[in-house]
Amino acid sequence: MNNPDTEIKRWGIVMIQSLQVYDRNTGEELYHDILQYKRYYQSGAFSLFYNVASLEDLKLAIENILENIQDGDIVTLHFETHGHEEGIALSNGEIVSWRVFYDLIRPINIQIGHLLFVVMSMCKSIAMISSLNPEARAPYRAFICTVRDVTQDEIIRGFQVFYEKYFYLLDIFQAYKALEEETSVNGISPFQILIAEDVFNETFNPNRNINSLVIEQLKLLNITINEDSKRKMSDTIRNILKEIYEKHQEFYNFRDIY
Repeated sequence: MNNPDTEIKRWGIVMIQSLQVYDRNTGEELYHDILQYKRYYQSGAFSLFYNVASLEDLKLAIENILENIQDGDIVTLHFETHGHEEGIALSNGEIVSWRVFYDLIRPINIQIGHLLFVVMSMCKSIAMISSLNPEARAPYRAFICTVRDVTQDEIIRGFQVFYEKYFYLLDIFQAYKALEEETSVNGISPFQILIAEDVFNETFNPNRNINSLVIEQLKLLNITINEDSKRKMSDTIRNILKEIYEKHQEFYNFRDIY
């Protein structure tokens, strides 16, 4: 496991693809077009490609990645699949829930010392922020997701310019700027970059707007909705959020180690 004193020696980009037979193999194209050649431009860089069809295939790929990680490695995982509100859609029709997905990639983030960067190249992958588990370690340091449906052309064009500038975490923001500029329509890109700590803070911030959550819980519990019940439910939820934040935020964000 990487620790604060570990010397970083290798930077890996791993492409994991799971697409339908009628899809353009965007992951394979990016790998053969730009990723596999990055080792020629920077010492210590490496890239791998996995084409998976099922959850079992995905598990085996992740296990293989973990087995081959050495101390001093940093890994970026790039997923080329179809997206779903509930998780990742694989080529055999299986949906890998966000919770299961997090459980799969979390060991990699732990092994490399909370330096895992994840690229979610699929439609509406921002839905992944919906299944955060505060009692476990963060499954990533940062990730790129999409806020709408994306086309194959946007993926190819966007990540070609992204990977021209990206090797490892320190390159994220300049590489993302290139991706954003390449894919923006009327100044808005479908791709967004989010940081694990920011997602945690926003999710469990007891002072955030929770009006919709209050109404949802009152309906779920079949409680009459009025000003008094909304106030009581609001107080209850805010206390729960405050307790979760104070109890888990340091552990989740690896601050007890780094």
